[in-house]
Formats: sequence, C-alpha cells, structure tokens
Amino acid sequence: KGYYEWPELCPLPVDGDAKDSRWVVLAADAQYALGSFDGKTFTPTHENKHRLHYGNYYASQTFSNAPDERRIQIGWATIPMPAMPFNQTFSCPHELTLRSTEGGIRMFAEPVQEIEKLHKKKHSQAAAVLAESPVTVNVAGELFDIRATIEVGDAKQVGLDIGGNRVVYDVAGKKLNDAGMTPVDGKISMQVLVDRQMLEICGNDGRVFITSGRRVKGKVSAIQAFAQGGEAKLVKLEVYELDSIWKK
Repeated sequence: KGYYEWPELCPLPVDGDAKDSRWVVLAADAQYALGSFDGKTFTPTHENKHRLHYGNYYASQTFSNAPDERRIQIGWATIPMPAMPFNQTFSCPHELTLRSTEGGIRMFAEPVQEIEKLHKKKHSQAAAVLAESPVTVNVAGELFDIRATIEVGDAKQVGLDIGGNRVVYDVAGKKLNDAGMTPVDGKISMQVLVDRQMLEICGNDGRVFITSGRRVKGKVSAIQAFAQGGEAKLVKLEVYELDSIWKK
C-alpha cells in the first residue's frame, strides 16, 4: 500500500546471519518495509514504512548476484548537472544491510568499499576539543571521502564545513541535516562523499544516508570540524582526496 512506482523486493540477512533473513520492499520514494514473502504475497511485520534515504534520492535499483553476495543499491540523485549531456545523475553505489537496533530491525546503507580504490592523498587530524574555534584540515581538490567521529558533549550543534557546505548535527533535535539520528555512546559518526555537484552523507555507519546538491561548488581548500553552543570533542577526522573515475 502506498508504493506508486519503481517497486523492488529482495531478501537481506539480519546482522549477517544467513539463517535469519527478512524480505524488503523498496519503492521510488526511498522508503521501505520489512516482512515475509511466500512467493506470491508480501506480508509486512510492522505498520507504515521506514526511511533510510533522505534528500535528492529517488527511484533506486539494486543489483542481483553482486560480488560477495552483497546487495548493492544505486539511486537517482535528482540534482542538476549543468553542461552535461544527461539529466541529473546517480548516487554512489552503496551496500544495504539489515541490523538490529534499539528500535527494531532497520536497513543501513554504506558506500561500497571499492570507493577506496580512488583514494589519493590522506589528511588526518588528531583528537581535539571543539569549542569556539574549529579544527581545520587544509586540502586541495573537488573530490573527497571524509570520515569523522565527534563526541557531542554539551554542544548544541556539531558538524563539518566543507568549503562552505555545512553538514550539521542538531544535538537537541537529534537530526543530521534534517535526518533523524541518535548518538551512539554520546558520539556521532559520518562519512561524506564530495563530488563536483553533490554531497552524500552516511551517518552512524549507514543509519541514515543523505543525498544533496553542493550549495558552494568548486575547489575546496579547507575542511573544518566545528561545535556551537558548547563544547564537543573531535575523536577522528580523516580526509582522503579522491581520483576521478573518468579516463582522461
């Protein structure tokens, strides 16, 4: 009920256990339901639908028979791509898994490990206190894979500033750029993939996945971790400059 186009049905193991799986129904609106399937009828095990993807993400597809039996998904990122011979673009491929959470079984999405084949220069920042002044990593380029972990402390907001594009976690509202997400042991983590026109934000190891356009485009010279309204702690910040997938 309520699935209007681009439906898909696939099984996923829970917590990696092949003997304990659920069927997942996905649709164009990036929402999903979990349940059982007898070959004819899908029976959900909960009311309403769950959400994993947020932002400019639509009409996803997954691949059958992917390497290592992974369930790989690609979505349509509804973001303008000026001067290109195609309409909008695709998301980065990401792996879908089912995991047990405090709210029940939920679907997670993380960028495929193959993104690491594009890693070039690495920049690392040691643990540091985030208060009035941000922690800055100097970089050069347009394409990045950023991994950060922040202990939120008593700050009202924490996040990253990527060349003027801000990824913000609202501590009181428990939202990462408007996607609901709860800290784990007082910390939030994020992986941010930066492309020329877009950002893809994977929060708390895939608990939420956000696709959005870059408000400020062009080359980035600095990436900052910040806290506002209190003190937080930067546990980890790693920035990888990325190579392009296109042959020159």
